Amino acid sequence: MALPRELWLAILGAVAARHAVAPEATEDVAPHHRVENGSVLNSASLNGRNLNGMRMNGALLGGIRLTGWKLGGAALAGPELAGTSFRARLPGDARTIEGVALVGSQLELEIDGEAWQLRFDDIHADPSDPTGEVLFYDISVRGPGHRSEWTSLCHDPTGAPTQAIPLANSWDLATGARIDDPGVVTFACRGAVLAKCVEWGYRPWAEVDGVSLADHHQACTRMARADYCGDGTSHTRDGTPIDVFDPLKGAIQQASTLGAPGWAVEAEWGPDGAVCLGEQLRLAMFAGAAHEAPPCLGALLAVDGCGDLAAGRGGLVANRYCERWQDDPRACGL
Repeated sequence: MALPRELWLAILGAVAARHAVAPEATEDVAPHHRVENGSVLNSASLNGRNLNGMRMNGALLGGIRLTGWKLGGAALAGPELAGTSFRARLPGDARTIEGVALVGSQLELEIDGEAWQLRFDDIHADPSDPTGEVLFYDISVRGPGHRSEWTSLCHDPTGAPTQAIPLANSWDLATGARIDDPGVVTFACRGAVLAKCVEWGYRPWAEVDGVSLADHHQACTRMARADYCGDGTSHTRDGTPIDVFDPLKGAIQQASTLGAPGWAVEAEWGPDGAVCLGEQLRLAMFAGAAHEAPPCLGALLAVDGCGDLAAGRGGLVANRYCERWQDDPRACGL
Protein backbone atom coordinates (compact mmCIF):
# COMPACT_ATOMS: atom_id res chain seq x y z
CA MET A 1 0.00 0.00 0.00
CA ALA A 2 1.62 3.25 -1.16
CA LEU A 3 1.31 6.20 1.21
CA PRO A 4 1.88 9.68 -0.35
CA ARG A 5 3.95 12.37 1.37
CA GLU A 6 3.07 15.80 2.80
CA LEU A 7 0.24 14.75 5.08
CA TRP A 8 -0.20 14.94 8.84
CA LEU A 9 -2.47 13.35 11.37
CA ALA A 10 -4.48 15.56 13.75
CA ILE A 11 -6.67 14.19 16.50
CA LEU A 12 -9.34 16.73 17.44
CA GLY A 13 -11.59 16.57 20.48
CA ALA A 14 -11.11 15.65 24.10
CA VAL A 15 -7.31 15.59 24.08
CA ALA A 16 -5.98 18.20 26.51
CA ALA A 17 -2.35 19.33 26.20
CA ARG A 18 -0.64 19.57 29.60
CA HIS A 19 2.88 19.77 30.97
CA ALA A 20 4.25 16.52 32.34
CA VAL A 21 7.45 14.89 33.55
CA ALA A 22 8.52 12.29 30.98
CA PRO A 23 11.04 9.43 31.32
CA GLU A 24 14.66 10.47 31.74
CA ALA A 25 17.02 10.24 28.78
CA THR A 26 19.23 7.18 28.99
CA GLU A 27 22.22 8.35 26.90
CA ASP A 28 24.59 11.30 26.83
CA VAL A 29 23.27 14.46 25.26
CA ALA A 30 24.49 15.09 21.70
CA PRO A 31 25.18 18.75 20.80
CA HIS A 32 23.07 20.29 18.04
CA HIS A 33 25.49 22.49 16.07
CA ARG A 34 25.39 23.18 12.33
CA VAL A 35 22.12 21.34 12.03
CA GLU A 36 20.58 20.34 8.71
CA ASN A 37 17.50 22.31 7.65
CA GLY A 38 14.52 20.94 5.74
CA SER A 39 11.91 22.05 3.23
CA VAL A 40 8.97 19.84 4.29
CA LEU A 41 6.82 20.93 7.26
CA ASN A 42 5.53 17.43 7.98
CA SER A 43 5.52 14.15 6.07
CA ALA A 44 3.01 11.87 7.81
CA SER A 45 0.74 10.24 5.24
CA LEU A 46 -2.43 8.20 5.23
CA ASN A 47 -4.63 7.14 2.35
CA GLY A 48 -3.62 10.03 0.10
CA ARG A 49 -5.51 12.67 2.03
CA ASN A 50 -4.88 15.50 4.45
CA LEU A 51 -6.44 14.57 7.78
CA ASN A 52 -7.31 18.04 9.04
CA GLY A 53 -8.97 16.67 12.16
CA MET A 54 -10.64 13.74 13.83
CA ARG A 55 -13.05 14.27 16.67
CA MET A 56 -12.37 11.94 19.57
CA ASN A 57 -16.10 11.84 20.35
CA GLY A 58 -16.68 9.95 17.12
CA ALA A 59 -18.43 12.73 15.20
CA LEU A 60 -17.74 12.77 11.46
CA LEU A 61 -15.24 15.36 10.24
CA GLY A 62 -13.99 15.50 6.66
CA GLY A 63 -15.03 11.93 5.96
CA ILE A 64 -13.03 10.64 8.96
CA ARG A 65 -14.29 9.17 12.20
CA LEU A 66 -12.30 7.92 15.20
CA THR A 67 -14.28 4.92 16.41
CA GLY A 68 -12.08 3.78 19.28
CA TRP A 69 -8.71 3.47 20.97
CA LYS A 70 -7.83 0.07 22.41
CA LEU A 71 -5.03 -1.54 24.39
CA GLY A 72 -4.96 -5.32 24.61
CA GLY A 73 -8.55 -5.45 23.38
CA ALA A 74 -9.78 -3.08 26.13
CA ALA A 75 -11.20 0.34 25.21
CA LEU A 76 -9.32 3.40 26.50
CA ALA A 77 -11.08 6.50 27.82
CA GLY A 78 -10.22 10.12 28.62
CA PRO A 79 -7.10 10.49 26.45
CA GLU A 80 -4.82 13.45 27.14
CA LEU A 81 -1.49 14.63 25.77
CA ALA A 82 1.07 15.83 28.33
CA GLY A 83 4.07 17.18 26.43
CA THR A 84 4.64 14.23 24.10
CA SER A 85 3.24 11.57 26.44
CA PHE A 86 -0.31 10.29 25.97
CA ARG A 87 -2.42 9.39 29.01
CA ALA A 88 -5.63 7.37 29.10
CA ARG A 89 -7.77 5.26 31.45
CA LEU A 90 -9.44 1.90 31.22
CA PRO A 91 -13.21 2.17 31.85
CA GLY A 92 -14.00 1.46 35.49
CA ASP A 93 -10.32 1.68 36.44
CA ALA A 94 -8.89 4.67 38.30
CA ARG A 95 -5.37 3.96 37.08
CA THR A 96 -3.79 6.16 34.42
CA ILE A 97 -1.97 4.46 31.57
CA GLU A 98 0.64 6.70 29.99
CA GLY A 99 3.82 6.95 27.95
CA VAL A 100 5.53 3.68 27.07
CA ALA A 101 2.67 1.71 28.68
CA LEU A 102 0.63 2.53 25.57
CA VAL A 103 2.89 0.49 23.27
CA GLY A 104 0.66 -1.84 21.27
CA SER A 105 -2.44 0.33 21.55
CA GLN A 106 -4.49 0.89 18.39
CA LEU A 107 -6.58 3.77 17.08
CA GLU A 108 -9.63 2.54 15.16
CA LEU A 109 -10.56 4.85 12.28
CA GLU A 110 -13.35 5.08 9.73
CA ILE A 111 -12.37 6.88 6.52
CA ASP A 112 -15.08 7.32 3.90
CA GLY A 113 -16.90 4.33 5.36
CA GLU A 114 -13.84 2.04 5.42
CA ALA A 115 -12.06 0.76 8.53
CA TRP A 116 -8.43 1.78 9.15
CA GLN A 117 -6.08 1.30 12.10
CA LEU A 118 -3.10 3.12 13.58
CA ARG A 119 -0.85 1.19 15.97
CA PHE A 120 1.80 2.40 18.45
CA ASP A 121 4.52 -0.20 17.81
CA ASP A 122 7.10 1.36 20.10
CA ILE A 123 7.52 4.42 22.29
CA HIS A 124 10.89 5.52 23.64
CA ALA A 125 12.65 8.63 24.91
CA ASP A 126 14.86 10.73 22.65
CA PRO A 127 18.35 9.86 23.96
CA SER A 128 19.64 13.31 22.94
CA ASP A 129 17.01 15.23 24.93
CA PRO A 130 18.45 16.41 28.27
CA THR A 131 14.96 17.01 29.69
CA GLY A 132 13.69 13.49 29.00
CA GLU A 133 10.39 14.99 27.82
CA VAL A 134 10.56 14.08 24.13
CA LEU A 135 9.14 10.68 23.20
CA PHE A 136 9.50 9.02 19.80
CA TYR A 137 6.62 6.88 18.50
CA ASP A 138 6.92 4.12 15.91
CA ILE A 139 3.45 4.18 14.34
CA SER A 140 2.05 1.77 11.76
CA VAL A 141 -1.11 2.10 9.69
CA ARG A 142 -3.33 -0.58 8.15
CA GLY A 143 -6.41 -0.40 5.95
CA PRO A 144 -8.90 -0.44 4.48
CA GLY A 145 -10.87 -3.16 6.16
CA HIS A 146 -7.71 -4.33 7.96
CA ARG A 147 -6.90 -6.46 4.91
CA SER A 148 -3.66 -4.74 3.92
CA GLU A 149 -0.16 -4.95 5.39
CA TRP A 150 0.91 -2.74 8.27
CA THR A 151 3.18 0.06 7.03
CA SER A 152 4.87 3.03 8.69
CA LEU A 153 2.93 6.27 9.09
CA CYS A 154 6.17 8.28 8.80
CA HIS A 155 9.07 8.10 6.36
CA ASP A 156 12.32 10.06 6.30
CA PRO A 157 13.58 11.88 3.16
CA THR A 158 15.12 8.62 1.87
CA GLY A 159 11.79 6.79 2.19
CA ALA A 160 12.84 4.73 5.20
CA PRO A 161 10.36 4.31 8.10
CA THR A 162 10.90 6.75 10.94
CA GLN A 163 9.26 7.86 14.19
CA ALA A 164 6.72 10.56 15.03
CA ILE A 165 6.56 13.10 17.85
CA PRO A 166 3.01 14.01 18.96
CA LEU A 167 2.45 17.76 19.33
CA ALA A 168 -0.53 19.75 20.54
CA ASN A 169 -2.20 22.01 17.94
CA SER A 170 -2.14 21.68 14.17
CA TRP A 171 -0.37 23.43 11.30
CA ASP A 172 -1.60 24.70 7.95
CA LEU A 173 0.56 22.83 5.43
CA ALA A 174 0.07 25.57 2.82
CA THR A 175 1.05 28.61 4.92
CA GLY A 176 3.03 26.96 7.72
CA ALA A 177 0.89 28.77 10.30
CA ARG A 178 0.21 27.12 13.64
CA ILE A 179 -3.50 26.68 14.40
CA ASP A 180 -3.85 26.90 18.17
CA ASP A 181 -6.26 24.38 19.66
CA PRO A 182 -5.17 22.36 22.71
CA GLY A 183 -7.69 19.69 21.75
CA VAL A 184 -5.72 18.80 18.61
CA VAL A 185 -2.74 16.48 18.30
CA THR A 186 -0.43 16.39 15.28
CA PHE A 187 1.97 13.50 14.71
CA ALA A 188 5.15 15.26 13.51
CA CYS A 189 7.42 12.95 11.52
CA ARG A 190 11.14 12.99 12.26
CA GLY A 191 13.18 14.40 9.40
CA ALA A 192 10.52 17.02 8.68
CA VAL A 193 10.59 20.49 10.20
CA LEU A 194 7.97 20.26 12.98
CA ALA A 195 9.92 17.41 14.56
CA LYS A 196 13.37 18.83 13.79
CA CYS A 197 12.64 21.96 15.82
CA VAL A 198 11.57 19.87 18.81
CA GLU A 199 14.77 17.84 18.56
CA TRP A 200 16.81 21.06 18.37
CA GLY A 201 15.39 21.91 21.80
CA TYR A 202 12.44 24.19 21.00
CA ARG A 203 9.74 22.16 22.77
CA PRO A 204 6.46 24.06 22.21
CA TRP A 205 4.85 22.83 25.45
CA ALA A 206 7.81 23.91 27.62
CA GLU A 207 9.07 27.14 29.18
CA VAL A 208 12.50 28.66 29.81
CA ASP A 209 12.70 31.12 32.70
CA GLY A 210 8.93 31.66 32.48
CA VAL A 211 8.97 32.17 28.69
CA SER A 212 6.85 29.81 26.60
CA LEU A 213 8.73 28.08 23.79
CA ALA A 214 5.63 27.76 21.59
CA ASP A 215 6.55 30.77 19.46
CA HIS A 216 10.24 29.81 19.49
CA HIS A 217 9.25 26.47 17.98
CA GLN A 218 7.13 28.23 15.37
CA ALA A 219 9.96 30.66 14.58
CA CYS A 220 12.26 27.66 14.23
CA THR A 221 9.95 26.11 11.62
CA ARG A 222 10.17 29.32 9.57
CA MET A 223 13.96 29.33 9.94
CA ALA A 224 14.41 25.65 9.07
CA ARG A 225 12.49 26.09 5.80
CA ALA A 226 13.93 29.54 4.98
CA ASP A 227 10.33 30.77 4.92
CA TYR A 228 11.39 34.43 4.91
CA CYS A 229 7.95 35.98 4.43
CA GLY A 230 6.07 33.54 6.66
CA ASP A 231 3.79 32.58 3.77
CA GLY A 232 4.69 28.89 3.71
CA THR A 233 7.16 29.14 0.81
CA SER A 234 10.46 27.33 1.39
CA HIS A 235 13.64 28.86 -0.04
CA THR A 236 16.12 26.11 0.80
CA ARG A 237 17.06 22.55 -0.07
CA ASP A 238 16.93 19.58 2.30
CA GLY A 239 20.16 18.91 4.18
CA THR A 240 21.58 22.45 3.96
CA PRO A 241 23.63 23.14 7.14
CA ILE A 242 22.75 26.15 9.27
CA ASP A 243 24.13 27.36 12.61
CA VAL A 244 21.31 28.17 15.05
CA PHE A 245 21.38 30.45 18.10
CA ASP A 246 18.90 32.22 20.38
CA PRO A 247 18.77 34.86 23.16
CA LEU A 248 17.11 32.65 25.77
CA LYS A 249 18.56 32.45 29.26
CA GLY A 250 21.10 29.66 29.08
CA ALA A 251 20.64 29.52 25.26
CA ILE A 252 19.07 26.34 23.90
CA GLN A 253 21.31 26.79 20.84
CA GLN A 254 24.57 28.72 20.67
CA ALA A 255 26.41 29.84 17.53
CA SER A 256 29.37 27.58 16.77
CA THR A 257 30.68 29.35 13.64
CA LEU A 258 31.67 32.74 15.06
CA GLY A 259 34.95 33.62 13.36
CA ALA A 260 34.70 30.64 11.03
CA PRO A 261 35.54 31.49 7.40
CA GLY A 262 32.59 31.72 5.04
CA TRP A 263 29.87 31.92 7.69
CA ALA A 264 27.69 34.98 8.32
CA VAL A 265 24.29 35.85 9.77
CA GLU A 266 21.39 34.93 7.53
CA ALA A 267 18.38 36.12 9.53
CA GLU A 268 16.51 36.53 12.77
CA TRP A 269 13.18 34.74 12.90
CA GLY A 270 9.81 35.16 14.57
CA PRO A 271 6.68 33.01 14.34
CA ASP A 272 5.57 34.87 11.19
CA GLY A 273 8.87 34.59 9.30
CA ALA A 274 12.13 36.55 9.23
CA VAL A 275 12.25 39.91 11.02
CA CYS A 276 15.54 40.99 9.40
CA LEU A 277 18.16 39.63 7.00
CA GLY A 278 21.94 39.48 7.17
CA GLU A 279 24.69 38.98 4.63
CA GLN A 280 24.23 35.43 3.36
CA LEU A 281 20.91 33.89 2.33
CA ARG A 282 20.02 30.32 1.43
CA LEU A 283 17.98 31.95 -1.33
CA ALA A 284 21.31 32.41 -3.17
CA MET A 285 21.45 28.68 -3.97
CA PHE A 286 18.62 29.25 -6.45
CA ALA A 287 20.51 31.93 -8.43
CA GLY A 288 19.91 31.39 -12.13
CA ALA A 289 17.04 29.00 -11.46
CA ALA A 290 13.34 29.58 -11.98
CA HIS A 291 12.75 30.47 -8.33
CA GLU A 292 10.58 33.43 -7.35
CA ALA A 293 12.20 35.90 -4.95
CA PRO A 294 10.34 36.46 -1.66
CA PRO A 295 8.20 39.64 -1.88
CA CYS A 296 9.28 40.76 1.60
CA LEU A 297 13.00 40.75 0.78
CA GLY A 298 13.46 44.51 0.38
CA ALA A 299 11.84 45.43 3.68
CA LEU A 300 13.80 42.79 5.59
CA LEU A 301 17.15 43.85 4.09
CA ALA A 302 16.48 47.43 5.19
CA VAL A 303 16.63 46.48 8.89
CA ASP A 304 20.04 47.22 10.47
CA GLY A 305 21.93 45.14 13.01
CA CYS A 306 20.51 41.76 12.08
CA GLY A 307 21.93 38.99 14.21
CA ASP A 308 22.27 40.86 17.49
CA LEU A 309 18.74 39.75 18.49
CA ALA A 310 17.97 43.21 19.83
CA ALA A 311 14.94 43.42 22.10
CA GLY A 312 11.85 44.77 20.40
CA ARG A 313 12.63 43.49 16.92
CA GLY A 314 10.80 40.22 17.48
CA GLY A 315 13.60 37.80 16.69
CA LEU A 316 13.26 34.66 18.82
CA VAL A 317 15.88 32.53 17.06
CA ALA A 318 18.57 33.33 14.50
CA ASN A 319 20.93 31.48 12.21
CA ARG A 320 24.19 31.74 10.33
CA TYR A 321 24.82 30.28 6.87
CA CYS A 322 27.78 29.68 4.54
CA GLU A 323 26.98 30.48 0.90
CA ARG A 324 29.98 28.47 -0.33
CA TRP A 325 28.46 25.27 1.01
CA GLN A 326 26.75 24.31 -2.23
CA ASP A 327 29.81 24.56 -4.50
CA ASP A 328 32.66 24.01 -2.01
CA PRO A 329 31.69 22.61 1.43
CA ARG A 330 35.36 22.61 2.48
CA ALA A 331 35.35 26.40 2.30
CA CYS A 332 32.75 26.27 5.09
CA GLY A 333 34.79 23.86 7.20
CA LEU A 334 32.44 20.98 6.35
